[in-house]
Amino acid sequence: MKKFGALEVMISKSGFTWYGNRKGLFRVSFPYFEQLAAIYGKDIATGENAEGFGEAVGNLEKEIAMEEEENEEEDMISIGTTRRSIDTCSIDTTSFKRQKKEPRPKRATGPSDPFAAMLQDVNNQLNSVTQHVGTMATTFSAAMARETTQEDPQQKSREKAISELSRLAFTGSEIVDAATIFAKTPEHMNMMLVLPEILRRDFVLKMLSDGRKKQG
Repeated sequence: MKKFGALEVMISKSGFTWYGNRKGLFRVSFPYFEQLAAIYGKDIATGENAEGFGEAVGNLEKEIAMEEEENEEEDMISIGTTRRSIDTCSIDTTSFKRQKKEPRPKRATGPSDPFAAMLQDVNNQLNSVTQHVGTMATTFSAAMARETTQEDPQQKSREKAISELSRLAFTGSEIVDAATIFAKTPEHMNMMLVLPEILRRDFVLKMLSDGRKKQG
């Protein structure tokens, strides 16, 4: 192919034509053209006739046409490969976007360090104990409140009785003696509180007198 490079360039030029009957150089006589062509037209290795000048030109044109067809086929193959590559990239991009939009579920991971696991277990146990202690404290407070509520009426009655004795102008020793009797016999205290105020002093005096008689 390289030996016909000059001819290929010449043929590609505009206005280039071949003279069908022209032999030899342009406007120069070449009397030994046929003899030299017969001698140098043989293959040195085999001795067979090599292709003539006309055959070389024809073969050159055929080779040029074949090369153009091969180039067109290569271009078509290259275009198809490029399209497949673009389609593949588009599919990969779409798949990547879909994977990016759909978050992966998080795995439930626990502490891998045994010491951290032990601390977590202790913390859980402390939380459980705290909850139990809180429940016990609430229960105890409720029980104390119920007990106080049950004792409150009697305590309030005693406080009210002492206050009433002070209001009725009893002395300190008389108040102490009356409180001692009220502690032993709460019925006397309740009776004093239910009596009309005008009769309460006489009731207390009689109660103290009866108490002294029992002691005497």
